[in-house]
Amino acid sequence: MTHSFKRLLAAVAITGATLSSAMAADVVVIGNKDNANAVDKAFLAKAFTGEARAWPDGGAIAALDQGDDNPTRAAFYTSVVGRSAAQVKAAWAQLVFSGKATPPKVIDGDAEVKKAVAANKLAVGYIKPSSVDDSVKVLLK
Repeated sequence: MTHSFKRLLAAVAITGATLSSAMAADVVVIGNKDNANAVDKAFLAKAFTGEARAWPDGGAIAALDQGDDNPTRAAFYTSVVGRSAAQVKAAWAQLVFSGKATPPKVIDGDAEVKKAVAANKLAVGYIKPSSVDDSVKVLLK
C-alpha cells in the first residue's frame, strides 16, 4: 500500500467514528409519559427488530419508525440497534413474509412521532433531541 492510500484509509476510519458518535447524539428514544416501564438500550433494540413484542408489564409495544429517507432513522438504527436501517428493513421483510411479526408503523417527522407517542401509552418512537418537549418522556438518550 502506498503511504497516501494508508492516510486516506485512516481518514475514512476517523471520519466514520466521528459520524457514528455524532449520529448517536442526534437521536433520543421517547415514550408516553404514562408508560411506567423501565427499559434499556437492549430492550429498545429488540422492540424495533421484532424480538420483543410486549412491554415488561405485558402491554403490546407500538413501535413507531421514521421514514426511510429520514436521517434520524439512520442515527437510531446505528446507535441504538447496532445495525443499519437497511439491515433491519431486510430482517423485517423476512419476518413479515413468514407471518411472524408486523414491522413498526412508519410516521415521518418528529412532530408526528411525538404526537402519536403522546396519544398512545404503549407507543415508543425516536426523534431529534431538539424536538423533545413535555408531551413525551425520554427513555434513552
